[in-house]
Amino acid sequence: MAPAASGDGEIPKERPEPSTRYQFTCTGRDGSLIGKFSSLEELWAAPRYLQATDCQVAYVGSGPLVLTPEEAAAVNAAIAAGASRGQDAALCLQIVKACTRTDPRNLPAALASYGIPVVKGALTLAPMAPQAAVFTRWLKTAI
Repeated sequence: MAPAASGDGEIPKERPEPSTRYQFTCTGRDGSLIGKFSSLEELWAAPRYLQATDCQVAYVGSGPLVLTPEEAAAVNAAIAAGASRGQDAALCLQIVKACTRTDPRNLPAALASYGIPVVKGALTLAPMAPQAAVFTRWLKTAI
């Protein structure tokens, strides 16, 4: 099917594929590889997502990590909640990792290790993440 022409006869340009920013490497309880993913959405939609007990996050974009507006909002929410200023890229990676998947057996300890600022940043970045409701309940007891 040919692209539809706009009113002036011009064919609209296709949007380029978004560049890959992160690589998520997730493993199961026995250490087996669940998969490698290039976005949170891809990870959350993975058939074996619920079997993941740990996900490592690495920035793989070209050049230094420059925060997107959504990432900057999440970092700002974490800073407003008490996170240290100055290491925005590292804080962003912690927030993105918190949005992945944490083994439910270790979730309270993991959330405590992330701390309130990172959890608030994660909820800002991904308010509809699969574990967002658990994060929200944990925040109510942690504050």
